[in-house]
Amino acid sequence: MIILSGHNKYGKNLLDSAEMIGGKQKNIYTVDFTEDMSVKDIYNSYENIAEDTDEDILILSDIPGGSPANAALLYKNQHKQVRVFTGLNLTMLLSLIMGESVSSSIESAINSIKEL
Repeated sequence: MIILSGHNKYGKNLLDSAEMIGGKQKNIYTVDFTEDMSVKDIYNSYENIAEDTDEDILILSDIPGGSPANAALLYKNQHKQVRVFTGLNLTMLLSLIMGESVSSSIESAINSIKEL
């Protein structure tokens, strides 16, 4: 299971873009952080999405130190099957959708940044 999280509608917009390129995706969810939400609200959103799963959970958030990432780290501390990465971008998401491992996906994202 993958959860995309970010400020405003970053996760949803990124998923929409990825699906335009790679087709409709299953098992990818989004949590949008809006002005009226707290870290606890975001945490509860993660909990609601993942409450009935035994699978590994990958939470990808937009920026380190932001509320979505902070909530993800709190969630990870309570659930051993959770991994958290920040710096979510379209390259990383497409790599995951196309079947690359998490580490390969992150390496692809790093390489694309270096090439700019």
